[in-house]
Amino acid sequence: MINHMKERPLTFKNMLAYGGGDFFGGGSFAVLGLWIMFFYTTYAGLSPAEAGAVIAIARLLDAFFDPLMGYVTDNFYRTRVGQRFGRRGFFFLFGAPLVFITYVIMWVSGMSFGYYLATYILFYVAYTLVIVPYETLAAEMTTDFKIRSKLTGVRMYFSTGAGILAAWLPGRIIDFLGNDSSSSFLYMGVIFGALFAIVIACLYMFTWERPIAINPDMPKMSFKRDMNQLFKSLVSTFQVRTFRQHVGMYLGAYVALDVLGAVLAYYIIFVLGQNTVNASNALTLMTVVQFLCVALFITLCLKFGNGLSYKIAQAFMLSSVALFVAIHYFNLPNTIILIYVAALLMGVGRSGTYYVCWNIYSFIPDVDEMLTGKRREGIFAGVMTFVRKAVQAIALFIVGLVLQHYGFAAKSAAQSADAIHGIVIIFAVGSIIFLVFGIVSSLQFSLTRANHSILVDEINRLKSGGSKAAVTVETKRVTEKLTGWDYEYLWGNNKIARNSHDTEIDAALNPESK
Repeated sequence: MINHMKERPLTFKNMLAYGGGDFFGGGSFAVLGLWIMFFYTTYAGLSPAEAGAVIAIARLLDAFFDPLMGYVTDNFYRTRVGQRFGRRGFFFLFGAPLVFITYVIMWVSGMSFGYYLATYILFYVAYTLVIVPYETLAAEMTTDFKIRSKLTGVRMYFSTGAGILAAWLPGRIIDFLGNDSSSSFLYMGVIFGALFAIVIACLYMFTWERPIAINPDMPKMSFKRDMNQLFKSLVSTFQVRTFRQHVGMYLGAYVALDVLGAVLAYYIIFVLGQNTVNASNALTLMTVVQFLCVALFITLCLKFGNGLSYKIAQAFMLSSVALFVAIHYFNLPNTIILIYVAALLMGVGRSGTYYVCWNIYSFIPDVDEMLTGKRREGIFAGVMTFVRKAVQAIALFIVGLVLQHYGFAAKSAAQSADAIHGIVIIFAVGSIIFLVFGIVSSLQFSLTRANHSILVDEINRLKSGGSKAAVTVETKRVTEKLTGWDYEYLWGNNKIARNSHDTEIDAALNPESK
């Protein structure tokens, strides 16, 4: 039972503390996405296949760990430690030093495959211990829609700012210490690890969670029963047509970004013949443009809808890839200037990709509510996280295998013609396949602003006691198109709604319902 108390006012300090949490959430993976494969093969001495395996294994394990962590943090208030430090707060207090240690030890050069696998997995565990509780905070701290929107905005600025620092800082350190210094990335790890620990500690000190009174009549937890129901709920999401389309768009765009992020530094350095500092500068420009273009895609989504805005973002991504490839194949002059232009195009595309995909996601639970009569935001977030991490792990493992196949030489300042050809294939073919897959998935996407308005009006009508027999022809057509179900089976008249009978699991995965 929730103890209904008057909400605490959020000060600027509280908003900064909340937003700062995504300096860790977004920043840590901005660094990893741009530099970890390069570090493993250039400074750590791993083969490309080994580097890909480290990333793939850790991310697959983490994909399965996410739902479990959601269950743990939502039920942690039943323990003495949780009652003392908070079901969210404890993991911030415990996670701050753990994140620092695990992030630093990843960047030690010259160790074995087993060392890098173990340290990468340990960091993922620390990351999940913090980030899953963090994702609940906006709903925990306030019920006000406008204040939540402000919190999200602050969070986005911190995340994107961390991405800019992630692209810029390694180049400055390498420029200062020299390209051959194996300690460059270790210094970067110490700096970022300390910053991450500070912002996580601020989460504990300056944010809060809703108090929950212990109900003596609450049934005992059953891990087996809860995990079984959780699995059924996760699988059921794919029976919603709009969500299936969105997953295709999301995976196509995000996995393309992962593939490009994994080899972009390789491409600029080994294929286009630039040094690490120039590569860092290009990545910095890309992330700055990404930061600046968020407002552009907010406007595009409002004016033209999510579907068209998504296609515009992917067009910029394809244009960037085409220019990068043309620089190599046609040996174009003014290489560094064209690299910056290509990075600028990619920054615009990345901005639209990140914003549009998550903007679409915020409307998916409305479609599901039309189908089930329930709010299941957390369930859909869990599925998106799991699917992306699983597919991402496989894709990056394949990247490592392809580099290995083409003879990429670890710790080498130059690569063979075959290795360069392999980098080009991954960069061009690998990214284009996923980008096109996302665009194809978006062709039938029909969750427009007008259709969403019709959907919400129908949900509100049914909530007010309206009869399903009184539905209009247009409303029936729209709701069936969005859900993929005949109207007679909507609004809970289906097996999905009947099987989702344990409200405890829905509540555990859906902070909005608490």
